[in-house]
Amino acid sequence: MMLIAAIALSAFMTACGGNNRDDMMENMSEEDGMGDMMNEGDGNAMQSAMSPIMTSYLEIKDALVSDNQEKASNAAKSMMEMSEMEDMQSSLKGIADSQDLKEQRKFFSELSGQMYNMAQSGDMSETMYWNHCPMAMGGDGANWLSMSEKISNPYMGQKMPGCGSVQETLNQ
Repeated sequence: MMLIAAIALSAFMTACGGNNRDDMMENMSEEDGMGDMMNEGDGNAMQSAMSPIMTSYLEIKDALVSDNQEKASNAAKSMMEMSEMEDMQSSLKGIADSQDLKEQRKFFSELSGQMYNMAQSGDMSETMYWNHCPMAMGGDGANWLSMSEKISNPYMGQKMPGCGSVQETLNQ
């Protein structure tokens, strides 16, 4: 029985980019008490230098990292006012209207793909990181954009905020 538990724990840790228990605990404690600050580094300085759409996207991401459905909904409503892309509006409406974090994360996955396409097309000048969590969406995996190489996972929330890895660096 112990052998099975050890194998399962090893597989679990490997799926999360090799984060060990200490790394995950450090990630959790660094994010606790951050309040309204962005989890992306130096907060306001970075926020003022980026586009309003990216700022709102990161607010949604940070709210999901913090398991805060209400903040995610409010940030999505704010982003809806800025974006005219129809497919993005659908994803944002799903986040804004949902009272369920799991459902919001599903729509956030769609939104992340749309934001990634914008970043690849040169519509954004910020250096961003395209991250992946293999455990998100029931094991199907999901991606998101970040302004920092440090993983803050919007799909696993406070259960496993450090789960995932950087897949690509954009706009260097």
